[in-house]
Amino acid sequence: MEFFVTANTKIKKVYSTPSKSFAQRAILAATLSKKTSTISNIGTSDDVKNMLKIAAQLGAKVEIFEDTVKIKGLQKKVKSKLNCGESGLGLRITTIIGTALSENYTVNGKGSLLKRSMIDFNSIMKELQLEIISNDNFLPISISGKVKGGHLTIDGSNSSQYLTGLLLLLPTLAENSTIIVKHLKSKPYIDITIELLNKFGIKIRHKNYEKFVIKGNQKYNLTDELIIENDYSEAANWMVYGAINKGIKIEGLNKNSVQADVMMLKALKAAEIKHKWKKGDLSIKKSKPSPFKFDATDCPDLFPPLVILAASAKGLSKISGVNRLINKESNRGIVLAKQFGKLGLEIEIVNDVMLIYGTGTLESGSIHSNNDHRIAMAGAIAASLTKKGIKIEKAEAVKKSAPHFWQNFQ
Repeated sequence: MEFFVTANTKIKKVYSTPSKSFAQRAILAATLSKKTSTISNIGTSDDVKNMLKIAAQLGAKVEIFEDTVKIKGLQKKVKSKLNCGESGLGLRITTIIGTALSENYTVNGKGSLLKRSMIDFNSIMKELQLEIISNDNFLPISISGKVKGGHLTIDGSNSSQYLTGLLLLLPTLAENSTIIVKHLKSKPYIDITIELLNKFGIKIRHKNYEKFVIKGNQKYNLTDELIIENDYSEAANWMVYGAINKGIKIEGLNKNSVQADVMMLKALKAAEIKHKWKKGDLSIKKSKPSPFKFDATDCPDLFPPLVILAASAKGLSKISGVNRLINKESNRGIVLAKQFGKLGLEIEIVNDVMLIYGTGTLESGSIHSNNDHRIAMAGAIAASLTKKGIKIEKAEAVKKSAPHFWQNFQ
């Protein structure tokens, strides 16, 4: 699918989409509960749909009512072959919590997930005293053995999602557990996990994100309906849109969110862009962005909108954290440089830093999303910096996280 975005769009107000980060974790937590959990504002992104399918594969009874789901976990035998679709979070968490539900199963995926390295699972499964067989460190992978808690040490430098899987798993085991985490990245995503677990009655203590203490024999129990909060990752694109157009109002965001991408507000400040909250809505004022420096190590999903923000400013902007982009839907750093280079934007990557030489404008033309939802959304926002607009190939990639994104342009 191709989508053409004109240079002179006039979008004054958008409603943010549900957070798939919260929704996916909530679905798996409900899968580990013997009681029925009600989750609303679940969203219709491909990743959430995949996670609901995973819940059923893990033995849960899943009922869907428009934007609400009822999940009763631990009802059926876990399937021996699990498929996570293209959800990286689904893969990393499912592979780990599946060890509590089955002593022998295989995990597979499709699309870009087949190209992601599974090498980190080798050390994690060894810590859990389980056997793992992979396809030369790629999918499919098979896990066997009886999982036990205890003292674990993991490396968190590549992704925090492995730790999230362990935090979901370990409270269900008989043993008390301690996790020592080295070089943890994306700490806000662990805040999301812990906040979500608290809602299900699971208690976890940690010391500076380096030592996590988890009691065993805890029970998942959601006592009230859980309403999923809306997503700062998609909203970050609209923040940039508002700054380089005539402003915008974004409805439905949680001002006090622990989401990693709430950091976009600090990036806006660094670029001298003003915003304000009023009655729960976020308003971005039309601004003249300034070149900026920003560390996106803990919020790597912000790179695409940050690149467009940097392109709108005249001068050199520097964004660190590029090493976090290698194992995404695409090698996102390289794709950003290549695709927006087609529009005349000069991007240079030096070690862990991306240098963007902004001119305030971009050339009209065509970019390819590389089936990466965040590249597609950033391309749409970038059209405002051109004279004639931008054509985006593989624009349907947005379905992964924000299926209604293109409706705002129609």
